[in-house]
Amino acid sequence: MPGDRLEVAAARDAFATDVLVRRDPGELYALRHDLPAFGTQARPVEGWVERLDPETLATTVASPRLPAGVWWPGGLAAHANGDLHLVLGRWAHRLTPDLEVLASHRLPVARPHNSFVVLNSGELVTKDCDAPAGRAPATVSVLDPETLLPVVSPLALPEPCIARLSSDGQHVVAVGTATVFRLSLDRGRLAIDDTWRPRYGPAPGRGYGWDPVVTDEHVFWMDNGANRVDRSMLSSGDHPDPVRLWWARVDDRAVRSEEISGLPYGTESNPPAWDPERGIVVAYDAGNAVLRAWRMEGDALAPLWRRDGLAHAGHLIVYPDTRELVAQDWRDLPALRHPRIRPSLRAVFGALAQSRRVRAASLSLGQDHLVVLDLDTGTEKARAAVPSPSQAFLFPAPGFGRDVYYQSLTTIARVAVA
Repeated sequence: MPGDRLEVAAARDAFATDVLVRRDPGELYALRHDLPAFGTQARPVEGWVERLDPETLATTVASPRLPAGVWWPGGLAAHANGDLHLVLGRWAHRLTPDLEVLASHRLPVARPHNSFVVLNSGELVTKDCDAPAGRAPATVSVLDPETLLPVVSPLALPEPCIARLSSDGQHVVAVGTATVFRLSLDRGRLAIDDTWRPRYGPAPGRGYGWDPVVTDEHVFWMDNGANRVDRSMLSSGDHPDPVRLWWARVDDRAVRSEEISGLPYGTESNPPAWDPERGIVVAYDAGNAVLRAWRMEGDALAPLWRRDGLAHAGHLIVYPDTRELVAQDWRDLPALRHPRIRPSLRAVFGALAQSRRVRAASLSLGQDHLVVLDLDTGTEKARAAVPSPSQAFLFPAPGFGRDVYYQSLTTIARVAVA
């Protein structure tokens, strides 16, 4: 509303955190893990889940430490059966709301699995992730929500799949490194729909796609997912082409695409956003700090607005009823991203990131912001500086009132309308 402003109502240093999830009203959970430094994947880790006070973000209950294996950001979900499920590394776990362990299962492929989806029938679907290389084909597993044991034989995809899975509740969509696949669980087997395989690559100047968004009529995703991220994704792209937004009809394997910024070495590592009320899709180039929106008209995109200089990299949150879009905007010293300086600083930041004091002191060199934009015009409505020395790449959550939960690898915060 006019005159509203944002304030950081609570914040805590929480290195390292993957995802925030709401369950029943007032129940907020965080998936966390031990990790010695930014980007380190050299040794197995353990994870755990914390239930947080929704106002102060203090931990009220914590699960036992859980085996995970080699780390890549995992996932956590509040299941319809009342329990919490998580996939982290090579392991799946089922917990009660009070974070007692009910079941655990080691997944068949000795690689990290990046999150999962839940089908309408309750099963969990997950897959391994050869990130960031993207060379080994992925294997998809379907787990019983009670026992976490496989309900069908694992299915090997024809190519690597770095992107997280998405689902409409019945089908699962997997964005491979060159092809998009639709999978379904039918008659005791998991199968690929051979009638729908949109192909968007490969091409010499651009890289693999990330997470798809499934709507009633289309599937959207973005490419150029390979990057050399550290505390920020700015200027981190690996491929020289501009990052593109792609889409295909759910009943047509033809693909269409649009450049997001038009700038070289574009990159991202998350899904676009979709507004079902007015058919608006929002995509971004995290490497070049561009956020852009279009309106879907039939099967084509009509430009709506563009914001240059807004360094967003994580998941967007759409509020269709208030016509608001929640994004992040990373601000740092450009000199720290100079190609002659940044490689040496990566090792320094990675080693020092283990220190709470150093993380706090590094806020003078870079800090994230949570920003609320008008979904229809892109106009900035409010922002708040969040005490996070790392850009938000992962999974925030809507609040229980006029607030939102910010999350980065280093920081959890509750940002509220003052």
